[in-house]
Amino acid sequence: MLNFAPRSEPFFDLLEAAAANALDTARALRDMVEDFRDLDKKFERIRQMEHDGDRIAHQVFDRLNRTFVTPIDREDLHALAMDLDNIVDGIEEVADHLLIYRIKEPTAMLIGMVRILVRCCEEIASAVPQMRGRHSSEISQRVVEINRLENEGDQLYRAALEKLFDAPPDPLDVIRWKEVYDVVEKAIDSAEDIADRLHGILIKNA
Repeated sequence: MLNFAPRSEPFFDLLEAAAANALDTARALRDMVEDFRDLDKKFERIRQMEHDGDRIAHQVFDRLNRTFVTPIDREDLHALAMDLDNIVDGIEEVADHLLIYRIKEPTAMLIGMVRILVRCCEEIASAVPQMRGRHSSEISQRVVEINRLENEGDQLYRAALEKLFDAPPDPLDVIRWKEVYDVVEKAIDSAEDIADRLHGILIKNA
């Protein structure tokens, strides 16, 4: 059983808001790659969500500076808030690359990787609220699933690169797609960072 207290601690509200925002941002990216129209408008929506993530993270940091007693170690609160902000930054980076590199049509590999990213964020958005209720077994299950999804994402990333270099198109296209796949893979890795952070918090507060 976790030893978090008190349950009404506003830090949990902020972390839950950050996790929900990450999920919304991931779903917005999925909408973007599954319906590749009105890209500028969709990117602006994602960028606004990234700003929302920054705002939430800053609220956590500000509250840390003004709070003497925290429900868990302040270093863990700071790090988890940073991790949640980083994944939103990574999602925005994917959308930005799609525009910068003038991607004309997403590949099936890209869509598959983004869907895995969404599933990771769904698990994160389910795990973070469990901190408030001290449900360590629930968090552990989500952590295991995120790690499994990250492995699935790695496999798809490698398959995407193999296909890209197996019959390379124009060299510039290789560069563009390599960069796009890289940033999606990095965003998925950010989800694993959050899972690792949650796992560490579980161990420390067991």
